[in-house]
Amino acid sequence: MIPIDPHTKISALIKANEKSIDAIASLAKPLQKLKNPLLRRIMASRVTIAEAASIGECTVADFKRVLEPLGFEMNIREDQNQAEILTKPAWLSDDIPCTTLDVRQTIADGHDPLKEINQSYHQLAQGHILCIVNTFIPYPLIKLLEGKGAQTFVEAIGEQEYRTYFLKETVAVPSHSSSSISTLGLSDFEAILDKYADKDIIRLDVRELPMPQPMETILETLPGIGTGQVLFVNHKRVPLHLLEEMEEYDYKIHICEVAEGDVRLLIYRS
Repeated sequence: MIPIDPHTKISALIKANEKSIDAIASLAKPLQKLKNPLLRRIMASRVTIAEAASIGECTVADFKRVLEPLGFEMNIREDQNQAEILTKPAWLSDDIPCTTLDVRQTIADGHDPLKEINQSYHQLAQGHILCIVNTFIPYPLIKLLEGKGAQTFVEAIGEQEYRTYFLKETVAVPSHSSSSISTLGLSDFEAILDKYADKDIIRLDVRELPMPQPMETILETLPGIGTGQVLFVNHKRVPLHLLEEMEEYDYKIHICEVAEGDVRLLIYRS
């Protein structure tokens, strides 16, 4: 038996037994994202069993039920409730100043709150906390600010409210750039697109999708893009969250800002 506890990362479960992906995905619709390789990579390394149970609105006991047949052993008390298991980190206390930024209306109005969030985090004093209130868990934002030295914690308040806390640490992490992402003019962009036959161009229009569906839809589509094919995306903004995440993957991305509300992407395997 493989010993685990509510604080075990989902990535550790998958590493021990890949069958845990289907087992966990069977518990709740939000957890079905684990079946997608790219979304799984974003989510699994940052979420514990207890946090995943909160996201899926199920219990740690549900995880125990589906994981034990796969050879995992989890010890939890029968009377232990979810609040006890999902413990907040020591740094998340009333003694540390916390700035709250609710971005739900910004997103509902069709705007990207990333610039406002970055400004708020930049202005935050060292050792203080920034709380982002959203309708979904902003995994790429978590990765972005963790890369700047932040400690993070996600709290599920309800199905349509998540609070993500960022503790601004004093450690500075150097930024990095990627040669896999480039910005092109329209003529150069179309010249690359013209190299592909129509049958090898997978077209995707995410302009009318609410956040975070544009990024999720792109990440869900990419595993099906084969060698010699290209994903052509119509977007209404430069997807900064997506670009931050894609730097780790073996893809080339060309961006063309044709006009306001008309951004085009070409994505293909390196």
